[in-house]
Amino acid sequence: MTRARWGALAVLVVAATLGCTSALAQEDDLRSALVVLVPGASFEELMAIPDVSALARAGGGGLLVNPDDVVELEDPFVPGVTRTISDPGDLADPGDLLTLAERHLPFVQRDADLMVIVLGADPEPPADAGGIVVAEGPPEELFPDGGIQGSLTSDSTRRDGVVNGGDVRATLVDYLGRAPLVSGEVLAGEPIEIIEGPPPFELHERYLAQRRMYVPVGTAGAIYFVLGGVGAIAVLALGDRVPNRIRRILGWWSLSVPMLAVGMLAVGHLPELSYATAVPMIAIVTVFGTMAFSPLERRDVALVPVGIGLAALAYFLLEAILGWSGMLTPLLGGSQLDGGRFYGLPNVAIGVLIGSGLWVAHRLRTAHGFVLLCGLGLFAGVPYLGTNLGGGVSLFAAAGLWLAVRERHRLGVWKGLGAFVGVALLGTAVILLAHAISPLETHVSRFEEDASGLAGVVERVEDRLQVGFDLIARNPFALIPVVGLPIAIASVLRPPAQLRPSLERDPAWRDAILVTLLAGVVAYVANDSGPAAAGFAFGMGLGGLLGVSLLLGAEKMVNR
Repeated sequence: MTRARWGALAVLVVAATLGCTSALAQEDDLRSALVVLVPGASFEELMAIPDVSALARAGGGGLLVNPDDVVELEDPFVPGVTRTISDPGDLADPGDLLTLAERHLPFVQRDADLMVIVLGADPEPPADAGGIVVAEGPPEELFPDGGIQGSLTSDSTRRDGVVNGGDVRATLVDYLGRAPLVSGEVLAGEPIEIIEGPPPFELHERYLAQRRMYVPVGTAGAIYFVLGGVGAIAVLALGDRVPNRIRRILGWWSLSVPMLAVGMLAVGHLPELSYATAVPMIAIVTVFGTMAFSPLERRDVALVPVGIGLAALAYFLLEAILGWSGMLTPLLGGSQLDGGRFYGLPNVAIGVLIGSGLWVAHRLRTAHGFVLLCGLGLFAGVPYLGTNLGGGVSLFAAAGLWLAVRERHRLGVWKGLGAFVGVALLGTAVILLAHAISPLETHVSRFEEDASGLAGVVERVEDRLQVGFDLIARNPFALIPVVGLPIAIASVLRPPAQLRPSLERDPAWRDAILVTLLAGVVAYVANDSGPAAAGFAFGMGLGGLLGVSLLLGAEKMVNR
């Protein structure tokens, strides 16, 4: 969040009544509302304003995600709205907010309820998370001298201390009992709830730290992956000229991809988020989380990815049990406080779930592996778990591909294609139905509402693909999985001599790698941030292919 730019103060005033002035005087509940926008004020700066700090004691304060949804509201978003501009000094002294209410809301009475909402946000989108304070009650009770500050939440975010920009309209409509009067799109939102505090000062501090760190740490992770992949390919190309120790190091390096992802996600649970705490944790999880399964190599090299895959799946199950709280401030991609997804499975983790499921499935019977992948599809897509439509579609597509590829000799090309499409469509239908009947609005239910008809679906798909193109334009590393997936798929279908022994030794492992890569292509198409969703499917497909090949090669050299 940038420092406050106190160049202007825009004030939105909402005056809602149940009739004319004379009728208002006769009503028992004379409700009105005041909404004040403080452009450029950070959360801490907003809470430092005397009246705003006092207001939070009567109600609560929180972080405002997608604040540009409020800044861009067009009049009238609730009947009776007006706008006015005030000098920054108008909020410098105690009592200024109440003076504004009395000046702009002539119907305010001392015994009538008043809602006051103060917003701090950058008026130029895309805006970072801002601040918001909400309170309601008789005017003389809204600015107490003492007491404990409260907090805010809503069903849009399901996060204590966090509300969405669209919730402001929903709150006013719910409070005033009036429907919004706008043409075109109505911003999705749920009424804001005032809960016991404190306001989320610590969460905002973590959010700022995450924004400073996730690009450097993510870039370092991408470099780690590229160096390991290039090194592994070079060692395979050089063959017996490379020492066995180097071969083993790069083999384990290649298989460490899922643990690297888990470490970069799990740092969201650290008590303090800093380079001094996050970097050691990522290194420990990556190295020891991978090497913990080295004893399995003595029995069978192919068991190593099974153990790693199970560990990654166990992490996602634990994260779901904890309400995906680590996803608020992970270092593998953006924060949920950036406003794209407030809860559930992040897109960047879809590829890890795909790869982990298939690393485990290759040692199961085909039917059992199919059931596992379908279960992961439900886990990724249904409400109250992953709540990620694109993730669920990608996992069900992986299940259909697994069935088609493993049973290709029995099903043939067309029946196999039918199995793939049928499983993917049926799984998608189950996820959509689950969200349609869910009592809480979710990302998926909003997608269902917005994408009305075939034309709406096509338009949404085009928009999601454009987001992927924009991501590639901003981050060159996002091009790696896009270019790498078809090359890796070709390497599995027509393997070079260096890869052939590991693929011929275990046909199920070959099929698991192939399906991981193919499901990565589906993930790219099915998700708005396609390169992020496909990234770890490519990483785990290539890492598994190279890692097992190198460890088997090292084993052969020892046995000579």
